[in-house]
Amino acid sequence: MLSKVKTVLSDSEHRHTLINATIALAIRLLGAGMAFLFNLIIARQLGAEQSGYFFLCFALVMLLSAVANLGFENTILRFSSANIHSDNALRAILKFALRNSLPIAIIFAIALYVLAPWLAENIFNMQGVTETLRFISPAIIGLTIVMLVAMSFQARHKLVASIPCQNIAHFILCGAAVTILSVESASTAALYMSLSLGVTSSFFYWLSMKDLNKDGEKPNSKELWYSARPNWVIIIMSQSVQWAAPVILGMYLVAEQVAFFSVAQRIALLTAFILMAVNLVVAPKFSAFHAKGDDEGIRKTALFSVRLLVLSALPIVLFMLLFPEFLMGLFGDEFKQGAIILQILVLGQAVNVITGSVGFLLMMSGHERDMRLVTLISGFGVLISVPIFTKIFGAIGAASATAFFISLQNLLAVYFVKKRLGFNTLRFWQKI
Repeated sequence: MLSKVKTVLSDSEHRHTLINATIALAIRLLGAGMAFLFNLIIARQLGAEQSGYFFLCFALVMLLSAVANLGFENTILRFSSANIHSDNALRAILKFALRNSLPIAIIFAIALYVLAPWLAENIFNMQGVTETLRFISPAIIGLTIVMLVAMSFQARHKLVASIPCQNIAHFILCGAAVTILSVESASTAALYMSLSLGVTSSFFYWLSMKDLNKDGEKPNSKELWYSARPNWVIIIMSQSVQWAAPVILGMYLVAEQVAFFSVAQRIALLTAFILMAVNLVVAPKFSAFHAKGDDEGIRKTALFSVRLLVLSALPIVLFMLLFPEFLMGLFGDEFKQGAIILQILVLGQAVNVITGSVGFLLMMSGHERDMRLVTLISGFGVLISVPIFTKIFGAIGAASATAFFISLQNLLAVYFVKKRLGFNTLRFWQKI
């Protein structure tokens, strides 16, 4: 066994993947811990009803920011990875994406602010959510910036900046403000979230640009748009699979049920933080290998990363399945009602992990349109089934539909990886 490990690690790419994945995992662990702590602060400080308002509005702005990004997240990652040695290309790619995305984000933020009373009364039937919607509307702009900037950092292998930019810095700032100032309302917490994202997006944008000079050729804007269009559908549908359920729950159930589901969902997503950490390392590698025409390099890196994922995630999955009431109870005794919801969502995330980085495999190797088809199926599946299952079975029905389509999305992506690239990530034990 030891000799096999030594043989695998004798490959420089595997060593690089392992070392950088370990670093990314450590930073991502910090990020997951901060996100968990932030959700804990919101739930315990605000209570079930007010935290339900906050989580509902935050899920909505996550969806709207995904639409505003116009698909440039994965386009930045792919093209920046391929042009990593050209500072001018890196600068131009990020500026091109922001120049096109920010006007949409600003329009969405203004529209959400103006329409907040109508949404609260006619869509969510929650009068108390109006101010929360208004105060969190600027967060759409901040989220759009941090996601695009984080992708640029990731493509440049600057993980120490990418992960805090994406999901640590604004949680720290907002969580600290909510705690120190003893915030008890969702609207005030939403205001601090918008302010936190404003600070972090400005800082990380400056940080991303300060070391880039104007040497090298600029990328072809037509190529960027050609990649972004299918990626836009992919991101919207992928975000719908993850975040549409809390918004839909807000239309049919009381705020407390939204809070139970949202907390369970955020705990379940801790299962996937290992996948996210590995993706930070392997996604730029897939793009670089594809640019060189090295299909064998893609296969070896993909299978090696799945082994890392399975070994790392299994203990977390088992703990969540065995002790759901303990985990939910950390947020307050009333949240224990969501234990079954947590178990269901964890199973969906477990499939997400064991299939590996199949989404990035397709997108970084030029098969965005296959991934677009996959996410269209899963995204529309969630948007159609969650309202039906919520009406019949409540939050448990929403969790079941969400977990099923998360699993289906990844299994379909496995099929297309096998079809296009010639190997099956589920057979991670095969020789590499």
